[in-house]
Amino acid sequence: MLWRTTRLVNLAQPALGLVGGVLVGMLVHEAHWNFWFALPLGLLVGTLLALFCDRIVLRRLQEAPRAVLLVATVGLAGILSGLASAVPFIFRGALPTYHITLGITWTINGAIIFGPHILALVAFVVALVALYRFLHHSRLGLAALALGQDAERARALGVPAPLVRSTVWVVAGILSTVSGVLIIPIQGFSLSGGVAPTVLLLALAPAVLAGFRSLTGAAAAAIATGIVYQSIIYNTTHQGLTELILALLVLVAFAIQRRRIGRAEVATRASSWEAAATPRPLPYHMASSPGVGTAFVTFAAVIIAAAIVGPSFVSPGSRVLYATSSAMAIGVLSIAVAWMFAGEIALGHWGLAGMGAWLAAHVHGPIALRAVVAALVLGAVGALLGLISRRRSSLAFPVLGLAAAAAAPILLVSLHTRGISTEVAPIGSASAVIAILTAMAIWRLRKSDLGVRMVAARDDPARAPWLGAQPLRERIIALTISCALAGLAGALYLASVPAGIPPGVFDARVSLDLLAIGVIGGLGSVAGALAGAGVMLGAQYILPEPWRTLANGTGVLFVVILRPAGLSGAITAVRDAAVRILGPAKPSAPQPPVSPAKATVGA
Repeated sequence: MLWRTTRLVNLAQPALGLVGGVLVGMLVHEAHWNFWFALPLGLLVGTLLALFCDRIVLRRLQEAPRAVLLVATVGLAGILSGLASAVPFIFRGALPTYHITLGITWTINGAIIFGPHILALVAFVVALVALYRFLHHSRLGLAALALGQDAERARALGVPAPLVRSTVWVVAGILSTVSGVLIIPIQGFSLSGGVAPTVLLLALAPAVLAGFRSLTGAAAAAIATGIVYQSIIYNTTHQGLTELILALLVLVAFAIQRRRIGRAEVATRASSWEAAATPRPLPYHMASSPGVGTAFVTFAAVIIAAAIVGPSFVSPGSRVLYATSSAMAIGVLSIAVAWMFAGEIALGHWGLAGMGAWLAAHVHGPIALRAVVAALVLGAVGALLGLISRRRSSLAFPVLGLAAAAAAPILLVSLHTRGISTEVAPIGSASAVIAILTAMAIWRLRKSDLGVRMVAARDDPARAPWLGAQPLRERIIALTISCALAGLAGALYLASVPAGIPPGVFDARVSLDLLAIGVIGGLGSVAGALAGAGVMLGAQYILPEPWRTLANGTGVLFVVILRPAGLSGAITAVRDAAVRILGPAKPSAPQPPVSPAKATVGA
């Protein structure tokens, strides 16, 4: 519904409903309320949160590109997930486990269907009918569809856009809260600091299969997907197989669709968002100054030296943290490359890094060879994802990446017992140096002819051929480099943990955390991405849940709304101040010669 009316895929939608669902569960389980009395309060909370999302956050960004709105929903998902995890602590930390009793049960082929399942089925049918009538048989619904088709024309015809969008968000909040209320008695709730990637994939897969166009098609696809999902769970104990099947469904759906998922439009991409813009270059007279050049070389040498000797100044227990953080910084740079050169939001790059770790674990040879193999194979995967999503809207690559990341755990089941026999300190130093050298290489690539062509193809594919760029080729190159860096990061992460990687390290929600780190640092600046990785990864290891998730979400919204340049803006300001001290003064403009006649007259 949100896609058809606002052209937005809200990644915070599951978390939005979970807050009200957890509140209802705690009132029933801990405060001993009747379920039917607690339900209206949960729906009210969901409604207010939906209005908050619309009025406080997304309305400020209504003229921004869709990619920016998608990033904003990542921040909202972090805040709402943190709130959902914080609610149980108000009730002494108990989990919201409860049961809904309707007084009836069904038995189908030996399976007993209890009250929560029956209520969920009834609520699904009622919600589908009510939503169809709202969109097609009410003035507000028709106005919402008109806004989704052509917002400017709808406003010209007198459609009250703010009222209509707020109404749509209220409806979406109520539907999400109903889902959150009913999912807890069926599947339970975990204080894991976020919505599981499977939940996002279960919500996105049916919509993708239906092409984001038909409510009835999405409903049928949701039923079919749910049946397949539950059948796999019932008939197998293989961890990750369900996510793999869902990922394959999404992949096949994108591959067979011939029409665009979104409407045909020329979307303003990365260049219109300050967080993705490349920091302004230094004036030529400053950049060419010997003092400034020497200062930059000296600074780079000091940073590399500090990265090399860093593990020697930390405790043995902190060396693993140093090495893994350096590997994750490379993952943040891979996300920045996808955005900087292809204008794509990478939702699942850390899952791709997990695939790189799996490859590194099963390739024999030194760690350098394993890392190269992981980078090459994941680069090929990136090229394939770019080809599949080449004729789709800007939604295609993010959803494909999320699907790949959700499927990654099936490859990683054995990695908690399989490690690489390495010394952690050298790997930590090598990972940190590789991260710095990678950032410098990306900076040089941005200034090269190839980088200029990739940015041109990103910003205006129609006119890019005039500059000698081929949009498809430049896109494939950018995504290949991005995913290759993700594979390299995964291999280095595996080498940083000789005892083996524990479960959940390459979970898809970590991909969203890394995206948040990149946004906070500034996706258009390699220095900002590294700074964001250093600051936010340190904060994540210090802060417990749910504060960690809240910090990520709040940081993303703060940057997207108030400080679009992120930390890169502060870095640029510091650079300019240092250059003004070290560099030469701006040359004064030459004065035109004064003729003797004019000089005499003036006298």
